[in-house]
Amino acid sequence: TDSDVIVLASGNLAMIYLTQWSHRLTYEEMTSMFPDLIPGIVNNPLIGFIVVKSSENGDLAIGKNGTYYLDSGKIDGENPLEGFGDNIVRHLKRTSSFKHTPDILVNSFYDKDADEVCAFEELVGSHGGAGGDQSNPFILYPSSWNVSDDDIIGAESIYKLLKENLAELKS
Repeated sequence: TDSDVIVLASGNLAMIYLTQWSHRLTYEEMTSMFPDLIPGIVNNPLIGFIVVKSSENGDLAIGKNGTYYLDSGKIDGENPLEGFGDNIVRHLKRTSSFKHTPDILVNSFYDKDADEVCAFEELVGSHGGAGGDQSNPFILYPSSWNVSDDDIIGAESIYKLLKENLAELKS
């Protein structure tokens, strides 16, 4: 591509790819080359947190007033993931493990009082990111199925759950 930066958005989730490099840039590389980039994104009032990969500290969720070290569970300052659901850390670690994870994953703010997120596109509802009702998904299934809530993180786990239980029905 001829673009130096590609930004893709869906609901309240955005992905920023810095395309001049063939690898996912680390937090340290970005702050060295573009010192105003991460603070500029994080300090925007519409942003809740970003996720980047640190060569020194692993996956980081960075908010306006704090950093959550996803690999260790350590929090410096305020928890930027507060209010984004019980499984947010597992979701972010899963997403950050993908081969084509963006250099910067951006999630909008979540207004707990209004129970609203800020979509990056004009939508009645939102999807893709974290915050609000989308942080509390559900699946309706027969009570005879063997389902553990701890096993349902991401679309592939839903697929696996359906395939396993359909195989049981056939046998």
